[in-house]
Amino acid sequence: MITYLLGKLGEWLERAEQRRREAHLSNAKDLADIERRMNYLDRNA
Repeated sequence: MITYLLGKLGEWLERAEQRRREAHLSNAKDLADIERRMNYLDRNA
């Protein structure tokens, strides 16, 4: 049961992180801004 709950918690955290990253990228003004933001996320992951 604990293993199942930890697995579900991990999935939830991964989805939350993905939504945070997508929100950050969606605020980009242009292609260069998207690239800067992607590089930032890659370096600070």
